[in-house]
Amino acid sequence: MDKIQKEILLITELTSIFIITIFLLIVATGIIMLVLVHQKKQIQYLSDKEHLKLQFSQTLLQSQIEIQEQTLLHISRELHDNLGHSASLIKIYLNTLSLTDTGKALAKIEDTKDLTRKLISDIKSLSVSMGTDLLAQGGLNAAIEGEVERLNKSGQFTASYSQQGSMPFIENDKAIIIYRMVQEVLNNMVKHSHANHISINLSVTEKSFTLATLDNGIGFNVEEKVNATGAGLRNLNSRALLINAQLHIQSTPGNGTNISITLPL
Repeated sequence: MDKIQKEILLITELTSIFIITIFLLIVATGIIMLVLVHQKKQIQYLSDKEHLKLQFSQTLLQSQIEIQEQTLLHISRELHDNLGHSASLIKIYLNTLSLTDTGKALAKIEDTKDLTRKLISDIKSLSVSMGTDLLAQGGLNAAIEGEVERLNKSGQFTASYSQQGSMPFIENDKAIIIYRMVQEVLNNMVKHSHANHISINLSVTEKSFTLATLDNGIGFNVEEKVNATGAGLRNLNSRALLINAQLHIQSTPGNGTNISITLPL
């Protein structure tokens, strides 16, 4: 009987050891799997972070290039429409200046002086409206005011800019992307809205910065536009996501368009 009891006890001990070993193996396998899953998530996180960083850099560079293109287009128009016109008039005045009639000559000289002063003023104005340079010198506020001034100078629109709250500090990289988004919104309104008034409203609270652009144009069906040819709208949304901002588009046919960019502070 003692021998049978010893064998039973041995079998029990071996079974216990086997169960404990299996349990430890399961626990060890679970720990290893958890470590591997964590490492995989960590690698994926770093990869996603690097991808977002690269995407942000590419978007920033693209925004800078687009701003430069807009600036060059603006300069080209100014040279042709304003500076070129003033310079041509100065040339005509000087070529037709007659010294035989002193009174008319003096009057024409004064007109030429006025045109020259205007030309110098326009050149100075043009020199400070240089896209990202303007952002660096005067900040986002001055750059937006410059866009409003351009719209008003076109003679096709009346544009206004209002601000509630003090302009917060916004990193230059984010400011460049916001400015380019504003340019893109304004360009779309100018080309497609058939509006005659555009307003930009800046609202700043302790928690957020909101820039809203409104027009009194023909409006559109937002969902239909996004599904059909919404590359521009999707591009605006992707840029907003990169700077952790929210893009809200409100428009219906016949009721104008309101596009807002909200950046948490």
